[in-house]
Amino acid sequence: MGTNALFDTRTIQAAEAGMIAPIARWCECLHGCAPFRDALRALAAAINGEAAAVCRVSTGRGRASGSVFFDAAAGEGPPLDRSFARSVLGGYLDKAKPGLIWYKSMSDQEGDPALDRFHAARRLAELAVIPLSSGKRHTDFLELHFASRPAAVQQALLNIISDTLVRTWTNRSPGLYTEACLSERRLRRNDGIEAHLLSMENPAQLSRAEYRVCVLLSKGQPAKRVQTDLGISKSTLRTHLRNIYAKTRTRNLTELVYHLVSVDTFAGQSPRRGTAA
Repeated sequence: MGTNALFDTRTIQAAEAGMIAPIARWCECLHGCAPFRDALRALAAAINGEAAAVCRVSTGRGRASGSVFFDAAAGEGPPLDRSFARSVLGGYLDKAKPGLIWYKSMSDQEGDPALDRFHAARRLAELAVIPLSSGKRHTDFLELHFASRPAAVQQALLNIISDTLVRTWTNRSPGLYTEACLSERRLRRNDGIEAHLLSMENPAQLSRAEYRVCVLLSKGQPAKRVQTDLGISKSTLRTHLRNIYAKTRTRNLTELVYHLVSVDTFAGQSPRRGTAA
């Protein structure tokens, strides 16, 4: 492969290796060993996605009859709370081949004002839709939103993993997705929040930056490494930590890390619409 190629074999191999853990998480969730949101979170992070959803869309009507969402920064704008598969596939919605990737930017469908408003409000630029199944009554889709159009490596990764996503979805344990959708509905109806600090519910109402600090701390990284990984100054990290302490009602780094790695839940205040997680 020449030096002018879009990407070289080593780049793809390294990126593909980074997909092993997210795919494993996806498989775990499809057999009841991990929450659906955790799998969506892992997939989105691996390909630099900002939001992700698995949506079951009824055949003919095109309406989602069940969905599970992950949204990395819903607190900074309207949250992802619906399927946009029809916006991209249009008349192909009911007969799209599982595993084939459809992009908003490459769609010949007339623009959907709702999708355009959502992307504009969240500063998103692209949506990739992957049909996971195709049936007489409904079709299941994986939907991935991006802040910018996926680069060549990201597109290659999606092509590589799409067949695996479809195959494992077909072999999932029965009833798990339906239960996940019911749990999502119960969660959205709940007026209060009591959940783990790093859960999708974001009970402490952490900002996106604060949430990322907490994620790195939960993985055992020291404050200096967190600062380096996020590319922020020492004073900025101190500000984030000061705000996190206040929101999580902790007094120092040791106490915060304890709560981050603990299985205990956190009783937050009345939630805003959407989460930072």
